[in-house]
Amino acid sequence: MPALLEIRALSAGLQGRRSITQVVSNVDLDVQRGEILGVVGESGCGKSTLAAAIMRLLVPPQVLQSGSMTLRLDDGKSYELLELPEPDLRQLRWRRLSYIPQGSMNSLNPVLRIERQMTDTLTQHGLSREEARRRSIAALELVNLEPRLLDSYPHELSGGMRQRVIIAAAVSMRPALIVADELTTALDVVTQRQLLQELAAIRDELGATILIITHDMGVVAQVADRVAVMYAGKVAELGTVNDIFASPLHPYSQGLIGSIPREGGHRVQGLPGEAPSPWNYPAGCRFHTRCPHVIDRCRAQAPALLPQGDGRWAACHLYEPEVDSNA
Repeated sequence: MPALLEIRALSAGLQGRRSITQVVSNVDLDVQRGEILGVVGESGCGKSTLAAAIMRLLVPPQVLQSGSMTLRLDDGKSYELLELPEPDLRQLRWRRLSYIPQGSMNSLNPVLRIERQMTDTLTQHGLSREEARRRSIAALELVNLEPRLLDSYPHELSGGMRQRVIIAAAVSMRPALIVADELTTALDVVTQRQLLQELAAIRDELGATILIITHDMGVVAQVADRVAVMYAGKVAELGTVNDIFASPLHPYSQGLIGSIPREGGHRVQGLPGEAPSPWNYPAGCRFHTRCPHVIDRCRAQAPALLPQGDGRWAACHLYEPEVDSNA
């Protein structure tokens, strides 16, 4: 069965006065039906720009440069997201494709009650006020909030409750794909764990597919089925969560895993150096300035993202097939 969302050669960047600086560079990624796919990497790696590009919510100076994104629904309908006119895209958002933005617990309008903020979106998609209220109550219950909160203002809720309201709004129309950007940022660890458990329950209850953007390897370890590791605007490695954590292939993935605190006196190994700026990406492999396994080829030639067997992919010269010099 084809992927729910198929991304090919997607590039997006920042428009300067003289040129465009790429933040996301030729990304290929498939999001399979019913999975939770985690996109993880350091701040500035392009993962949030990728999320905004999927939703067509990039704002100047951000620009989409090239590529394609195809959304294939179970009812047989297919949409090329980069070619849809804005009115059609507005109808697709929330109904088929929803977004939990970064810093979402601060995204609520402070002067409107929760009911107004949840139902306005639903009525824009043709629901009556009565049906919109019923859907809002059902969505709140999915994230363990009581219906009475519809009468509250955002300042009357805790940070975790506001985050849950945003999640409830995002799932109220039972979309096929939910894009969640930094869902657990600024929340305590107990609330983080509760939200992640609720997100997994939403996937099971609604049959939704979830793309979760995060810098926290612990988050993807808890809820993701597969993981895409991004570095400097590109996918460095892709595989199941078990494979990535048990035997990471890419040196960057290895560094991320090594930096996770563990029990038993394990010494945390930080990544050396800093991630490059989009305005100053190095030639060749963009990780070579920090890589402990760098070879001359890394400094001159960018590696391609290639299959490594068992559904794993890696963009590293260490895993490219040997070239027969006698051929």
